[in-house]
Amino acid sequence: MASTSYKRKCLKLSDKVKIIDEVALGAGITQLAKKYGVSKATICKIKRLKTEILRKSCNTVGGLGKRKTLKNAKAPKMENFLYKWFLKQREKHVPISGEIIKERAKLLNAKLKEIENFVASDGWLQRFKTRYGIRLLSISGEKLSAQPQLIQPFKEKWMKTIKELDLSMEQIYNADESGLYWKMLPEKTYAATFEKSAPGRKPEKQRITFLACTNANGSHKIKPMIIGKAKNPRSFKHFDIPVDYDCSKTAWMTSSIFLKWFHKRFVPQVKDFLKKQHLPIKALLLLDNAPSHPPEQQLRSEDGSIFVMYMPPNVTPLIQHMDQNAIRLTKLYYRKFLLSSVLSKNPENISEALKQVTLQEAVLNLHMAWNALNQQTIQKYWKNLFCTNDQDEDDIPLSVIREQLRSSADVLVSASLDVVNLLKVVNPNVVCTPADINLWNEDTQTIDVN
Repeated sequence: MASTSYKRKCLKLSDKVKIIDEVALGAGITQLAKKYGVSKATICKIKRLKTEILRKSCNTVGGLGKRKTLKNAKAPKMENFLYKWFLKQREKHVPISGEIIKERAKLLNAKLKEIENFVASDGWLQRFKTRYGIRLLSISGEKLSAQPQLIQPFKEKWMKTIKELDLSMEQIYNADESGLYWKMLPEKTYAATFEKSAPGRKPEKQRITFLACTNANGSHKIKPMIIGKAKNPRSFKHFDIPVDYDCSKTAWMTSSIFLKWFHKRFVPQVKDFLKKQHLPIKALLLLDNAPSHPPEQQLRSEDGSIFVMYMPPNVTPLIQHMDQNAIRLTKLYYRKFLLSSVLSKNPENISEALKQVTLQEAVLNLHMAWNALNQQTIQKYWKNLFCTNDQDEDDIPLSVIREQLRSSADVLVSASLDVVNLLKVVNPNVVCTPADINLWNEDTQTIDVN
């Protein structure tokens, strides 16, 4: 009888904990070996190391993540204090970066003197995060400065207005602006161990602002508004621009530009759309209270049928779908098109290829990115605004939140991975992760004014 052979497989500690639980419930060794694709000897070893495995599991609040080994840290006391400090900071919602963790580790090690000449390298940081199941998360918008207690009263007012006016999903709109460094590639890079430094190209920091607006069921996407610095960009000569364009000295939105956009662009497009849909000519535009947005009374159509409703100052980051995902996804698609354009121009010299990218190409890429945002995705991003559940957000189980966000998050993750793969082609020697892409997509780099 031929013996069954197994490819070497290293189980995650989380799987080993599951095996221990199943053994306690009466599962057999042969059954478990077959289920997890390992040898019976592996299952026996897990049973033998039960106490150590469970101890490691209990020491990590957030779970074991992808950790596979029981190997102890070289400075267990320091790391234990560091992890407790980390948890306390996160309880206070203090943002913690890798550099902050490394600096704190060096301070603790200086007191405890567990490791001589401890430098808190990137390698140590990665192992520490793996040991304690620490993940890198992007800080979304301004959620921590928001006031969740204001959401329910606003939603009640919002739903009451919609009901009184008998508005359908096609007649409800949301708009928001975002900055975009349209030539900039990621400034952060991982370096090989033999590299003394990571020399880079001078970053291209040309900036534009774009305004995105859709209705609630995604059936109508308003033509994007782009704001640049130049009144008549050279690359726009003989160019049939597919977006609305305006300018300001800083390329930021201004009250006058927004007022013009509302009356000259938004209102006519909404009226045309509603006529085609055989719907009453009335609509509501939901906005945040940005300084560049004029007072409500100035943002009404002549007959008052198309008007604006402002969100309270401190609820926007929690419920505005444009601020949360629609703009992020559009910018990811833009980055994908930018990288494809750069690779087609000059894959051997990225710096030269970037110099050849014009504002005309940026506009076309942004237009394509906006068109790539489909109706189903837009609908998902509106769900939070129409949810009238009285339950406080903090009381909702994490599993429920994950389930609600999974489908829309999958779209963002897929787009991020596409960009990661394109960056590998741009420079095979540089490793970028989806977390790096999210950071790049924030467009918050500081501008050098010198």
